[in-house]
Parts: sequence; C-alpha cells; structure tokens
Amino acid sequence: MKPFPAQAKVRQIRYGQWAEWLMLFGSTLFIYLANGAIISSNDSVPSSLLAFNWLENHTLHFDAFRGGHYYMPNDIFGQNGIPYFFTESPTGHLTSAYPIGTALLSFPLYALFFLYLKLSAILQHQPLGLDITNPAFEPQRQFYEKLAGAILAALTNVIFYLLARLKFDRSISLLITFIYGFATLNWAVSSQGLWAHTLSNLALVCILLCLWKANRLEGESLSHRRKTMLVTAGFFSGLLPAIRPTGLLFLAAILVYVVVTYRRETLFFLIGGLSFLFNSAWNIYYFGFSLRVLIVGGYSSLFQHSSTYDWTLNYFNTAFWGYLISPSRGLLIFSPVLLFSIPGWYQVYKRRSQTDERLLILLGIACLVLFIQYCFYVPWWGAITYGSRFLVDFLPVLCYPIAYVLAHLLNQLEQSRKRVSVLLVSVFLLLTVYSTFVQVVGAFSDRHIWDTSPYFSVDRLWNWQDNQISRHTKNLLLKFNDPIPRPRVYRRQLDGVIEKIQTQNGQLIPEGITVRPSQEIILQAQLKNTGKAQWFGYDTGLRRGRAIVKVQFFDRDQQRIPNSTPNLLFVQGTPRPGEATKAMGAIVFPQQPGTYQMVFTLGLERMGNFPPDTRPVKLIVQVTQSALGPQSFEDENCFQLLIYKS
Repeated sequence: MKPFPAQAKVRQIRYGQWAEWLMLFGSTLFIYLANGAIISSNDSVPSSLLAFNWLENHTLHFDAFRGGHYYMPNDIFGQNGIPYFFTESPTGHLTSAYPIGTALLSFPLYALFFLYLKLSAILQHQPLGLDITNPAFEPQRQFYEKLAGAILAALTNVIFYLLARLKFDRSISLLITFIYGFATLNWAVSSQGLWAHTLSNLALVCILLCLWKANRLEGESLSHRRKTMLVTAGFFSGLLPAIRPTGLLFLAAILVYVVVTYRRETLFFLIGGLSFLFNSAWNIYYFGFSLRVLIVGGYSSLFQHSSTYDWTLNYFNTAFWGYLISPSRGLLIFSPVLLFSIPGWYQVYKRRSQTDERLLILLGIACLVLFIQYCFYVPWWGAITYGSRFLVDFLPVLCYPIAYVLAHLLNQLEQSRKRVSVLLVSVFLLLTVYSTFVQVVGAFSDRHIWDTSPYFSVDRLWNWQDNQISRHTKNLLLKFNDPIPRPRVYRRQLDGVIEKIQTQNGQLIPEGITVRPSQEIILQAQLKNTGKAQWFGYDTGLRRGRAIVKVQFFDRDQQRIPNSTPNLLFVQGTPRPGEATKAMGAIVFPQQPGTYQMVFTLGLERMGNFPPDTRPVKLIVQVTQSALGPQSFEDENCFQLLIYKS
C-alpha cells in the first residue's frame, strides 16, 4: 500500500534531514582526522585505557600498569616513578587521578573499538588477547584516542547545528556551526584527543538541545516526550562534574533553570541526574568519603604538595589579560571572531523574558564565575597546550550568541543595506577567516613546537615577536619548503664548538656543579658554527633538523641515566659558518644522589648528532640533598644552583 502524499512528504523531509546531518558529521570528521597526527596529552591516558582494561582484564583497577612503561624516573608529580595521571588510592589499588566522566561517555565508542580489535585478530588468525600494558600497544591507544576525540567532537558539531536550527535558518546555522567547529580551539584541541573538554562540550550541547526541545513539547499528547527530554538532560547534567569538577557550576545554573521553568517536572530531571552517582561512588570507593573527595576524587593527588590557587590581585590581573589577549594563550588572539559574542549577548539579554534565552543567560553567568575562578588558578596558562585550553569549556556558550548578531546584521542588510552593516559583516568574515587559519596552523603543525623550546616560561606567553601562532605558522610553511632536502649531505657539512656553559643569567659554570635531586635548571651554551652549512634554530619553526645540544648523564660505570625529559638546549637563530650563537633549555638532573658526568653534544633533532669529530663538553655533577658549595644564587625561575671548584 502506497503512503499518503503527506506521509511521503514527511518521510522525504526526514530522509533529507538525516542525509544533511550525516554529511555534516562525515565532513567534519574527515577534516578533524586530515592532519594524521596525534596531538594530545598524557592527561587522557586513564580515560583512553579504562574501557579496554575493563573489557579485556575485567577490572577497573590499573594495578596491571604498576611499574610499567608509563613509570618514569625523576617524575616530579609522584613517588617511585608513578606517572601523574595515576595515583595510589587508600584501597591499595592504582587508579586514575582524573574523574571518570570522560571514560563513561566515551565507553560505547571504545566498546566498538574493542570488538573491532577482536574481530581483526580472528580474521588474521592472531591471538585474541590484548596486552594493553605492553609498550607495543601504545600506538594503538593513541590512534583510538585520536579517533574517539574526533568522532565525539564531530558529533558535538552536529548537535550544535541542531541547536542552532531551533532558532535560525539553515545558512546562519551552518555558519555558526562552522565557527564553533573550525574557528575555535575545538579543531586544534578538542577534536585531536580524548580531552575532558571534548566531552564537556558534548554534554553541554546535549543538555541545551534536550531542554530547548522540552520547551517546544507542550500539551498532554507530548508530555511523554517532554519528560524523556528532561530525563536525558538530567543524565548529561549529572555527568558534568564527573567530566570536570568545574562542571559543577554549569550543573548549578542548569538546575536553577529547570526548577524555575519546569517546577514539578523537575523530578524527571533529577531522575536522570542520578548519573551523578557514578562518579561519586567511584570517588568514595577509591578515596574515601568527604565532600571534597566526592567531587574532585583523584584530582587532589595532583596538587597535594602545593596550593592550586593564588588569591592575589596581581595574579588575577595577569591571568585575566593572559586569558584574553596574551599572544600565546589569549582567547581573542586565537579566535578573534568571538568578539562578536559581545553584541550577541546584548541580543540575548534583550530576549531575557523568553524561556530559551534564560538558560543561555544562566550558563553565561556560570562561565563568568568560572572565568573569575580560573583567573586565580595555578597554572592559569594550562601547562603545555595550543592556546587557552581551559576556556574550551565555554565555547558552546560563547559561540551561540554570535548567531543572534548574524541574524540581526543580515536583516539590516536586507532592509536598508546600511554601510555600517556591510562593514561589520566584512569584519566578521575577515575575523572568521583569520580564526580558522589559526586553527589550521594548530592542527597541521608539529605539536609543542613552541611551548618547550627553548623552555617554558610564563614571561614567554607575552612575547609578541616569537609567539605560539607565528612559530607554528613557520613550522607549517616549512613542511612545504624543507630547508634540508638532503639530510646526509647536510650532516657531513656540519661542525661546531661548544665554547662555554652558563646559567640563564650568564654566570659561567666552572669545572663542576652541585645540585639537588631532580632539580630543574635553565642553562645556556655559547656556540660557534665552524662547519660549512648554516644551522637552523628553534625560532625558525623547524622541527626535523633543527640544531640542538643534547645533555646526557652518566654514572661512575659510564652507564647512561634515563630521564623523563628530553634534556635539550635549543640553538637560537640561523648562524652561518663562522658565526656565534647560543643554545638554551631546561635541564632536569638525576633523581638519585651521587656523582655523575654531564655530557653536552651538538646534534640535530630527529637527524642524529654532528659528525663524530665534533668534541663534546663534559662536566662533573654532584647530586646531593644538602648544599656543598660556598657560592649559591638563584636563576630567574627560582631554581637554586650551587657551584664549587673541584
């Protein structure tokens, strides 16, 4: 029996919608994966392993990883080499130092990955067992983390688009979704790994969509669907603190909105909100019962030796402007198109009597409170990252109001074609193009090409000449114009001399130094290019082939001491043959007390050492718990260095 014309039209519309959503999801996912690179952090190791560990080893404990390849000497966060992302709980089990919300929401994907790995093993006649503790599994872990992050970020984009379609036409919805997905750190950060920010954004847009859908389901005939939406919104809301403890502020804002808007029906939201118990039960089991542990869980182990906040006005002022306009962390530097969120919020405020906009305003207030909190948080810069990673959680709330501005400007253009509107639209498009370019640079350039070379310092975040965007841009351009097309020939032409080793402030290091165990000190080496080829320093943006000074430690038996950090000095500039330069870097000394030989060797990153006839420089190092020398001073980063003459 053929369907009625009206039914056929409804089906056609539904098929068209699904096709549109799938195209949006597929194209977004393709772009997120196009760089083929792993841009993530060890923060996500527990979240990317928990599902595999439970499905393969049938346990939620990470005891099998104790003493494994993740354990590193000189780890500044834990004792006995425990990596910072794991922690020993009072139960005697090794567990995650991070909340489990990210692992919970991503579990369905990882279950599919697990089934795929098992099926592949069967088809290839290989053993079914997965040894996820083996270092050989690490590339697979990183690959599936990258894939999971890209899939979840692409899904978030689709849901954000559906959210926009509730209030705006297709063109505005597509444009604002493009801005959200490709003109902000969603591309260069969220989509590149299993970050907590990735899942936080997914949960937030799901909550917005469910509650705004519920606002449109009135009447007895739609009450069942309305209640379902409230339960679903409650489920994602309950997981917000489980993803990031700061999500508690978003949860509070959403709960206020639900109570005021839905009154008795709040019960259905609270039923869904029982998902909060997942994280609470986890934290109570592993870390005991207290109000603080109930929320932060293993996070407390990351900062047990120091305060995580600096409540001074000076620190607030630095962090406030750093978050907004610092050249290497500023939100408005990396995504200046977000400036249009300011007039967007004015448009939202004018509609404050409407149900949808009230939720947006409450979430905006939550973002403001959280931003103020972040301005006292140490470290406000978010460690090693591209841009201001902490503010990624705000992006759904910051991007959506821009759609109101677009609708207003386009309406003015259609009615009167005011020159001001034309100018504003032109500025908007230029800022969108620039913001997207910055994300392209972050996604396709080498990771951490700026943060750690020559060394990380808060002062460098304000360096406008050699900032993160410019360095990564140089790195990306050099991928199309490699200055070292023939590495073997280039290496044979190299030669150089390490003339002297100094501290950061220029004080010469004589025959030996005495340091504390695991002490980190910024050193510099004075060099001279005595070869026939030009050197390429860290500030050129080059990664493969840039000149470095490798620093290694050897014990009395001439056995090399492994270290959790690269221990490199990075050459500055592009010295030609006969020219002098310097190399700088942060060096972490051995963890165990004793006498060591510290060897400085000229080399090329990812291309080996200089020719064998290039002589290294050797110093004797005494690692001790007590000061031995009569002379002491502190460098600019407050790491004490004691010098003595042998």
